[in-house]
Amino acid sequence: MPRHKDFDESNALTKAKHTFWERGYEGTSIQALEDALELKRTSIYNAFGNKRALFDKALEHYIGNELSQFLEAIDEAPTIRQVIQRAIEEAITLHFSPSHPGGCLIVLSLLEGYQHNDNTRSTLDDALSSLQTGLVRRFKKSVSEGELPPHTDFQTKADEVVALIVGVIVMAKANISKKRLQKLAIHTASLHTG
Repeated sequence: MPRHKDFDESNALTKAKHTFWERGYEGTSIQALEDALELKRTSIYNAFGNKRALFDKALEHYIGNELSQFLEAIDEAPTIRQVIQRAIEEAITLHFSPSHPGGCLIVLSLLEGYQHNDNTRSTLDDALSSLQTGLVRRFKKSVSEGELPPHTDFQTKADEVVALIVGVIVMAKANISKKRLQKLAIHTASLHTG
């Protein structure tokens, strides 16, 4: 007869996500996961599979939560200037939130891509692509609102914003102050209207 799980799988997945987010894939040992999840190794394996499978599930959890909220904030911005400012501010908020380990799990995982298998790299690429697609969709909406000209190169504009987001995340990890990054967000957004 199968054993009943005596732990909250969603809560354990959140803890695993934060552990990988803070330490990276390679820097996260099974012992660190046992400590964070407050579970024995066998319970982790039985519930999630091996370390790679747990990382992939944690990454999907991140995409479904943090990335989805990020995309929603960008999509709801009423002007192009606010799209860019919100994108940078969301990255800043994500880094400095006391409930998060700092940085962005997707960006940090992309930077350590050599550690990941093809399936994980594909998930990371898809996550980055969904960010770019969300930005392109928002920029196209701005054409119909008369804020951007129809000949706008949406993909290049989206790539530029993604580069800004990644740059801000790296700067935050390099201990650049929140205040300085917020000033950068305002200044950069003021350069990117219409």
